Amino acid sequence: MVKRFVNNVINHVYQRTRSGFNIFYEVEDYLVYYTIFSVMSVRYGVDVYGLCLMIDHIHSLVSAGSNRAFSSFFSNVTIQFVKEYNRYRGRTGAFFSKAFGWSPKAGMKLLRTAISYLFNNPVERHLCKRAQDYRWNFLAYASSKNPFSEPLVLKQASRSLRRALSEVDGNVRRNKYLTYPQLKRMFACLDRKEKNQLIDYIIVKYNVIRYDVLKTTYYEGYDNMLVAINSNAGSEYDIPEHQWSRSDAEYRDLYKYVHESGMEDVGKVVSMPLDSKLILMMEMLHKTTASKIQICKFLHIRVAPK
Repeated sequence: MVKRFVNNVINHVYQRTRSGFNIFYEVEDYLVYYTIFSVMSVRYGVDVYGLCLMIDHIHSLVSAGSNRAFSSFFSNVTIQFVKEYNRYRGRTGAFFSKAFGWSPKAGMKLLRTAISYLFNNPVERHLCKRAQDYRWNFLAYASSKNPFSEPLVLKQASRSLRRALSEVDGNVRRNKYLTYPQLKRMFACLDRKEKNQLIDYIIVKYNVIRYDVLKTTYYEGYDNMLVAINSNAGSEYDIPEHQWSRSDAEYRDLYKYVHESGMEDVGKVVSMPLDSKLILMMEMLHKTTASKIQICKFLHIRVAPK
């Protein structure tokens, strides 16, 4: 952990869970964290320049006017998310590592390198071919309100979708994040097309990322920003990012395996009894290409240090 803080300088922040357990399974996991992060950034006056939600860790680029605001922001994001996550996923106790890694990025070269590193994380982990193809680094939303869905035409929307949009608007006005029960209820009556429209709508409505600064101050427009990001993966020497493999694509195979076995909400593996997890782990070792450590991270099974 880099123990430095500089007022109003953009910091690269890295968070991971204890034991490296996976965080995000279903879209609700991503949206609950994302809306909490957005709400807290407004509450604490924190400027956001990048956010990337990976399967087992989180990157962000933020600046704050004081160390107190910076610390309070991340502390409250973590507390609220873990509270919601534990309640819904049926787990207890701390989830994230106590200390999050962070490093100030003063100077254009350091910052642009950190920007590329953050947005390219899913490319480096083999989750997509281009940075803008990954929904949860939010890069595509710098140029579109619906990069992953069909354009939303309100008069053609179902009653369920219109009701959900109205509920989202109300929460945004009150600066309230979305909860698991809210999201489950909103998505319950929507087909795949409208579900994707609602996801894009939520992301745009809550979006606090300063694309304007990224595009005009650090790059000369969105197209130039994409070229720069996609031609340079970036690097990070100040924050040790723990990696157990070169690819996260195996987690998608594990997700598919569990889903096809009949578990509609794959995240329920988190609260399965240990005996059931161990049986499932043996099946996964034989029927997927994932490593034992990846399966343990996916199932939230602690591995004793060697």
